[in-house]
Amino acid sequence: MATLARGHRALRPPLRLQPYNPKTQLHPHPSVCYLLFSTTARKAAKAAKPKPTSSQSSTPTTPAQTITTPSASETNAPTSTLPAEIDTPAPLTPSASTPDKLKRLVSIGRAYLSFYKTGLKNVFRNYKASLPFRAQLGLPAYLPTSPPRGTTPSNGDKDSGAAGLGRGQFQLVRRSARDVRRMIPFAMVLLVCGEFTPLIIPIFGSAITPATCRVPSQIAKERDTASKRKTLALRAVGAAGEEVHTVASYASRDFLKDASAENVLTASALFGLIKRHDKFAGSLLVRMLYRKRLERYIQYLAIDDQLIRAGGGVKKLSLPEVKIALDERGLSDCAALLSGGKAEVVQRETLERWLDVRSLKP
Repeated sequence: MATLARGHRALRPPLRLQPYNPKTQLHPHPSVCYLLFSTTARKAAKAAKPKPTSSQSSTPTTPAQTITTPSASETNAPTSTLPAEIDTPAPLTPSASTPDKLKRLVSIGRAYLSFYKTGLKNVFRNYKASLPFRAQLGLPAYLPTSPPRGTTPSNGDKDSGAAGLGRGQFQLVRRSARDVRRMIPFAMVLLVCGEFTPLIIPIFGSAITPATCRVPSQIAKERDTASKRKTLALRAVGAAGEEVHTVASYASRDFLKDASAENVLTASALFGLIKRHDKFAGSLLVRMLYRKRLERYIQYLAIDDQLIRAGGGVKKLSLPEVKIALDERGLSDCAALLSGGKAEVVQRETLERWLDVRSLKP
């Protein structure tokens, strides 16, 4: 090789692009760089990626109930006014690992979240379906007031405040209005707490929970509380005799005419209008609030009794409707020690006995 003179530089051969060979070259191929740094390529790849189907989704879903507008001959309210079923994962064995237990807890939280969302959707749909019936009752469309309001019956305990509606239609109006009033505070709790909502709701109870969002354990707890509240209230006034007759006597307008403050508090506790019969400053609250509230509730029971009779009696009611009717009449514990078919027989007989007692002339 010739010696380079001073000031001269060695000539380098020109660079030549070689085809990509993964065995000999370590730098990424130009197509790989394009996929990594090109925004267009990333969007195209994301669009081409198949989306998971509903069966592949990790979040359990509760199917929304179909809203069927009841006819005038329908005695039962739509099933959308009742809570939907909760699809929770199966229990684990005691030897399950900690990750599996945590995974199950997350699945339970998602199942409850789906259940609550379905319940809130049904609240909106029920209220929308009740608007024609609200107009028939003379109730405002956008103010969720519950019937009856301002009706003055003239035939004893038989009330014409249903304005020609069947029991299913009347109950749709009443339950949807009640649930709408609870929807906003409940939705705020659900928005903030998410999957942890089941841990927060027991603090507030049914005060902010729509009926469509009440889980079975919450309903059972409320019935147990109502039974204890009724026992304490009847014991305080020394009530004796057959329970159905005793409780029914507090649902009469003749009783309310001359009822003392103590009796109004007792009746309000029996029907779940207040939490205790011995409330502080109860006499003052009776004059300001409780007497009017009890008067409206007695009027509602008279309407519901009449609609049940007109709709074919207790035999036309579904079992959930029988239980709700007993809850509203302070008789939810009539079959507390029974289960299955035996409990249903006692519950239906108790409600029939209530209607017989209420149909008698005082």
